[in-house]
Amino acid sequence: MNANLPKTNAPGGDYVSVIVHGGVAYVSGQLPRRGDELVFKGKVGSEVDLASAQRAAAVCAELCLAALAEAVGGLDRVEQILRITGYVASAPGFVQQSQVMNGASEVLVAHLGSRGRHARTSVGVAELPRGAPVEIDLIAAVRAGV
Repeated sequence: MNANLPKTNAPGGDYVSVIVHGGVAYVSGQLPRRGDELVFKGKVGSEVDLASAQRAAAVCAELCLAALAEAVGGLDRVEQILRITGYVASAPGFVQQSQVMNGASEVLVAHLGSRGRHARTSVGVAELPRGAPVEIDLIAAVRAGV
């Protein structure tokens, strides 16, 4: 069903990965990890360069899609990605958060075509859980009956 998506990660606390309510799916923030291991670690603009941060954002977006597909029964049930928010752990002076998030946006469009186009916010933050450079959450419209 979702052969090109990674295996989903278990939530890191007392919450769920996805809530679907009224035809809208809310996907919890995803870190760039495989299981318990971070694939990327550090602040963007110092320990992590822009290209690596974009790859980290892409991993986060794939994990968001995997969690969404698992929750709703496949990506064919996704009508539209409505909004994504990207949090970028930024070194002082780093101001390319939106460029980092392009890595995530490209993944969504690659998997969903026009249904993957979305509104987006990119935010620079001091720290993220586990020392991750990027965390992404998303909101999607899904077909009724989910």
